[in-house]
Amino acid sequence: SSGINAEYGGLKNVETLLQNVVQNELKSVQTTVKSEIKSYSSALTNTCSAVFSEKKIRAAVKSATDKEDRSRNVIIYGVEESDTEVIPEKVSKILQEIGEKPIVKDCCRVGAKKSTTIRPVKFTLSSCDMVTQVLRKARLLRSKDGFKSVYVCPDRTVEERRAYKKLIIELKLKREAEPDKFFTIRNNKIVSNSVNSQAASEAAS
Repeated sequence: SSGINAEYGGLKNVETLLQNVVQNELKSVQTTVKSEIKSYSSALTNTCSAVFSEKKIRAAVKSATDKEDRSRNVIIYGVEESDTEVIPEKVSKILQEIGEKPIVKDCCRVGAKKSTTIRPVKFTLSSCDMVTQVLRKARLLRSKDGFKSVYVCPDRTVEERRAYKKLIIELKLKREAEPDKFFTIRNNKIVSNSVNSQAASEAAS
């Protein structure tokens, strides 16, 4: 009887030992799996962040490059269009009306040709400073016969054109509401002064 008890006790110890070994192995496996999952998750997050950062950088660079490319461009609206036109000559004539004779490059119509609309003309100048000078003097066209419906503008992005269109609508409303004041757009803002002071300013210039 004592021999059987001893043998039973020995088997019990072996069973307990095996259970401890199995539990320890399971814990080890679980720890390893958790660690691997955490490492994979961290690596995936870092990779995604790097991709997103790279996309943002590329977008920022593209935007800056696009803006730099546009800074030397000028757009003219309201220039009559014909099949036999020589666009550089038309552009030069308009610029001469405001006292400018810059070197003009890459003159072309913008957009698909339609019988119902006149496409704007785009051209490039030698520097953004020359563009600023032309834009500053473009208001002189309002007093020139045959050029009162011609508008000279910077080359804007789609977003900038939308914002400018809103400014134009606001400008028209202000002019209708306060006809005794002269409103204009300057530095992407609507500014005003009296008609008399504006007339004096234009006479002086």
